[in-house]
Amino acid sequence: MQYVELPAPAPLDDLVHCFWFLRGEFPASEPQTVVADGRVEIILHLAESFSIASTDGSLTKQNDVLVSGQITGPVRLHGNGRGDVIGIRFRTAAATAVVRAPLADLTNRVESLSTIDKQLERELRAAARKHDRPAARAAALSRVLLKHVRRSPDRIVRAAARMLETGARIDAIAEEFRTTRRTFERRVIAGTGLPAATLRRVMRFRRVFRVLDGAPRGTWAEVATQSGFADQSHMIRDFRQFTGSSPSEFFGSDPDLARAIMGDDAQA
Repeated sequence: MQYVELPAPAPLDDLVHCFWFLRGEFPASEPQTVVADGRVEIILHLAESFSIASTDGSLTKQNDVLVSGQITGPVRLHGNGRGDVIGIRFRTAAATAVVRAPLADLTNRVESLSTIDKQLERELRAAARKHDRPAARAAALSRVLLKHVRRSPDRIVRAAARMLETGARIDAIAEEFRTTRRTFERRVIAGTGLPAATLRRVMRFRRVFRVLDGAPRGTWAEVATQSGFADQSHMIRDFRQFTGSSPSEFFGSDPDLARAIMGDDAQA
């Protein structure tokens, strides 16, 4: 598996966290688990698309160009041979600038981009297929995305997302912006696709990957503390929700794709 991330050029970098590129052979017998990272993505399959597993174990092959909303549980993907995948990962509260659909309606769903914005789907597909190298693809896709920016993201939600990442209390954030908790919650859901409390949990969960990549693991209790959990049991609870397994089970299964995607997490 070859996985590469590239930053978006200015001024698109204010909206797009990164472009990622994944190539390799992905047999159906070796499923990959994708987990919550607090961001909406547009994904293009330029070779064989992945199949997504439902709760009953049946597989449905994905479309070539799709929008992946926020997720709050594990997503099992099965390859279908050679994969050549591009991901456009938006910043936590920035997808509304481009995606012409209510983000809350996309939560825990993967939709064909053509059902949301046919013109954007056609232009992204054409731009990606003109190039082979990641840098050239990122540049071409950036030009398309800049043409389709329709509005600025909610500035309060963007600031709130950064505060939630530090573990700030929701009531305190609402008070900081002189709004009621109900209004604040409504804006966060509209701007990110997730309730504020869920988004804060997702951000704390993804911090575990940063801690593991940045220092020797130590004990799971130490990792939990460094990641902002009250204790190890709280971390295990969130891992079971977001990955379907405990931390030791998840990392012991060598989840290559999830680790790669969660590795670069410097800014919301």
